Amino acid sequence: MASAALAGALREIGRLGGGTVESYPEDTADRKVSSSFLYNATVSLFERHGFERTRRLGKNHWVVTTVVA
Repeated sequence: MASAALAGALREIGRLGGGTVESYPEDTADRKVSSSFLYNATVSLFERHGFERTRRLGKNHWVVTTVVA
């Protein structure tokens, strides 16, 4: 569900002229995290949609960015 929502949001951003998109997901690699704590999805989900890690925010969160044409 989150993947479909992100894909739709990126399409709409592109339709409206595009630009830089930024998010703050959590890195859940090698650890188990309850989905109720994932308020902004996972880094791996964003990476599958073309986002790149820009900088770390604390222990497990990252700033991820992509540019939509």
